[in-house]
Amino acid sequence: MFSQKMDNKQISSKRLRGRSAIEAAHASVTGEDEARLDATISKLYGVKSDEAAEIHINYHIDKILESLARRAGDNGMKRQALAERVQHLDVSGAASQVAKGKLTEAAAVDALFRSLSTIERGGKTIDDRFSIYD
Repeated sequence: MFSQKMDNKQISSKRLRGRSAIEAAHASVTGEDEARLDATISKLYGVKSDEAAEIHINYHIDKILESLARRAGDNGMKRQALAERVQHLDVSGAASQVAKGKLTEAAAVDALFRSLSTIERGGKTIDDRFSIYD
């Protein structure tokens, strides 16, 4: 089933290039399928598997950073402050976990935003699960 879905995506993705092709390959992909996309990316770009894995991770780094920037901006953080603080986060590690299907992108963004918030508050953690009692 997965192979058939990926073959259909490859045919349509051949017309697309760059990020659009990777986004098309990611359409409706489950966590288990995520780990298998390296092979599709390898065929799509005509690169070896290690380079395909790097392209896949870089794709998720970009997506995570976009989501993190949007979320930080919504909470009043300026882009310059975000750029300084995001260097202290393991975005590439989180993106690698997403590319391997071990973590969802949304969960990665949540965890990184929590770490970013901790950095912003000078190391003080806030357990936002109980914020209704504030």
